[in-house]
Amino acid sequence: MQNSGREALPKLALFIWFGIAAILTYSSWSGISTRSGWDPDDQLRLVQLRDFLGGQSWFDTTQYRLYAPEGGPMHWSRLIEIPLALIVMLATPLFGPAVAEMIAGTLIPLLCYGLVAYMLGRIALRLGGPLAGAVAVVMTMVSPAISMQLRPMRIDHHGWQLVCAALALWTLFWPAARKAGICMGFALAVWLHISLEGAPVTAAFFGLLGWRWAIFGESGARLGYTVGTFLIASFVLFFGTQLGGLSAHNYCDTISPAHVFAIVAAGTIIVPASFVLPSNKWLRLAALGAAGTAALAILLWQAPMCAKGAFSTMDPVVRDYWYVRVNEGMPVWHQKWTIALSLLGVPIAGAVTLLFLGRSVEADKKADYAGLAVLLVYAALLALLVFRTISVATLIAVPLLSVGIATLFGRYRTEEKAVRRVVLVALMILMLMPGAFISQVASFFSQKAAAEASADQQPAALAAKQCESVESVSTLAGLKKANIVAPFDIGPLILLTTPHSVMASSHHRNEKGMRAHIDIYRLPPTQSLVIVKRHKVTHIVGCLDEAEMQGYAKRNPDGLWAQLAKSNTPDWLEKMPDMGEGLKVWRVR
Repeated sequence: MQNSGREALPKLALFIWFGIAAILTYSSWSGISTRSGWDPDDQLRLVQLRDFLGGQSWFDTTQYRLYAPEGGPMHWSRLIEIPLALIVMLATPLFGPAVAEMIAGTLIPLLCYGLVAYMLGRIALRLGGPLAGAVAVVMTMVSPAISMQLRPMRIDHHGWQLVCAALALWTLFWPAARKAGICMGFALAVWLHISLEGAPVTAAFFGLLGWRWAIFGESGARLGYTVGTFLIASFVLFFGTQLGGLSAHNYCDTISPAHVFAIVAAGTIIVPASFVLPSNKWLRLAALGAAGTAALAILLWQAPMCAKGAFSTMDPVVRDYWYVRVNEGMPVWHQKWTIALSLLGVPIAGAVTLLFLGRSVEADKKADYAGLAVLLVYAALLALLVFRTISVATLIAVPLLSVGIATLFGRYRTEEKAVRRVVLVALMILMLMPGAFISQVASFFSQKAAAEASADQQPAALAAKQCESVESVSTLAGLKKANIVAPFDIGPLILLTTPHSVMASSHHRNEKGMRAHIDIYRLPPTQSLVIVKRHKVTHIVGCLDEAEMQGYAKRNPDGLWAQLAKSNTPDWLEKMPDMGEGLKVWRVR
């Protein structure tokens, strides 16, 4: 039965994938047809892709239309652009560049979606049989926390992070230690190279393998091959994507020389130890402690500023006006509670399912469940502190929930009492889509407050959305080639739809541009003029109802934007007719 389920799962996953892909493509058509994606990251990634295909160096990820002419440095990996570039190059001769970008932006996220669903299905198949595997595929496809990172035109790095996480998780269930270790090490190295956001969960994977080896005497081959492959792959990716080598600047937001030295230090201890210390538990623990201590000491020695986080050296004004307002990077208590609870539904239900399964877990699978439990609790706690990691916590919970649903279905088939059968069906539906249930309950208890908030906020929110739309922003292409100061979230769309340059976008490496951008809006007009002239700005753009703009007006009533919003235009600016849907434009005289 297990073998037949393993053989049937690819066909089932493919069938479900086709259906979900068609639905998502239809529902995402606006973003696909305009190639505007879902947020500024997707938009700027497409701009980066165009620059790369236009001849910009593989080793140079600077965005030269940000903070022109110096350019805004980016910390993004070129790896993400490889599959996109291949499809665009193949499709352009047949369909033209616009349609080629639409095809690439649609196909790559959906392929990642299928990969993640299949891998989670295989984990659930291993734990609970064919039905659990099928349920895991369905759950993956209907989970909002996962689908929002894998829908068409979601072309930034988030989807590939989930692919790497799913592959690393899947390898924990492979019996062949060498194959599993090599694949996990590669997946974790690629994940960290794509985004250092994966470092806490990567550490959890290494910690789990190390704990199993040190405490329970599990074969060290899996740990050794994982760490060894991780070390080699990190070296290749580091030297293969940048020119500075080990003398390059140490950054806290991407793999830098300090991280490479730390990886080498840990690897040179763990790899030999994992193969030559099979019997003495205390020596194994000492090796783990020495590796962790060496890595941490070198990292703090080489890059002490990273001890306080990736954004510890950020300009305090940029932090105050921008970073603390990026909700996805904030703890759960900074989120709207209804959204937070609905997205936390799957991890919460996964934890409850662990308690429900309890002693019914077969003896030979207890280690598998224990590993999932540790990773789930860790990832869920991490999501409470950094909410954008909720997708990884959801991914880990899916196999557990799938086994729980399969177990309930088994009870349903043998249950004779109608009332209990109804209860079991309700529980299975609840476990399949816990977020939807939580959303309904939350909306029931807060319906009046939500209606009042919606009534108060809807007109302004709608106006801001229209003002920031691709249709509205693209009208700026009619201006003579310009160097524009515009709201952070509009900047990438200007780069995507016009030939103009912008001072800054919501991307932190361009810290100097972001500070100049903020100061122009917030300082009194006479001081703003000095910055405008220094950077040869030609136009000031804004939306009255945009959140960033409202923040400047509220906090700095004497600032340039507050004056412009009240139609008090300084003599060094000329008011131009509105463009698009209420897009305010001023030309520097």
